[in-house]
Amino acid sequence: MKVNITLPAYNEAAVLERTVRQLVDFCQANLHDDWHIVIADNRSTDTTPEIGKHLAQLFDAVTYCFVGSKGKGVAIKAGWQALPADVYCFMDADLATDLEALPALLSALTVHGHDVAIGSRSHPESVVDRTWFRRFFSFGYRLLARGAVGTRLGDLACGFKAINRRVYEQIVPQAHTTEWFFDSELTLLAEHLGFSVVEVPVHWRDIREAGDQSRVKTIQLSIAYTRQLLDLRRRLSRRLQQP
Repeated sequence: MKVNITLPAYNEAAVLERTVRQLVDFCQANLHDDWHIVIADNRSTDTTPEIGKHLAQLFDAVTYCFVGSKGKGVAIKAGWQALPADVYCFMDADLATDLEALPALLSALTVHGHDVAIGSRSHPESVVDRTWFRRFFSFGYRLLARGAVGTRLGDLACGFKAINRRVYEQIVPQAHTTEWFFDSELTLLAEHLGFSVVEVPVHWRDIREAGDQSRVKTIQLSIAYTRQLLDLRRRLSRRLQQP
């Protein structure tokens, strides 16, 4: 079983080496599958390229991939395309989601037969350390998604997801978003088209909140997500109206 673990990276020089070393150590100790890590460098302007190339030379299980176009969705797609696999996974480069959830995320697909597995901060067994403002944003996004597209899922935005090859081949090409909404769109499309989607509990800590609040401007992002959810609803509605 081949597993592609992609790290989308934009200006991650401060954390990238620590993250990759931690991920390599964890995978060596806990994963029995044929795993490989892809650093998908999303046109970084700091020293991320140099660090990524160094790590790829240092570890056989690490590949550095330069992505010429901007956008988290573009980076994830490029990372997945760089290395064919049976299971495609991605996680945020800051490791806000504790790696202890990774075996369960992969087992949901390889052992239990689900098509998509997503880390869920709303799972009753999850432990989450984040500000009240971020909790409020997540709650509002969950309500909006349920109202717009009727999803049953509790956490679409967590950057910790895995899909099988069938979803990669059939659903990824239909996901048009290039930015942060990409993985939400991917998950919602898979759910809408009848693929099995399961949420797994995570330990999650908002690592960037104190020192990097500008990384994702929450208000602007919420407006963009609202527009993208409404656009996805229109697309799904047209699909249902087709004979």
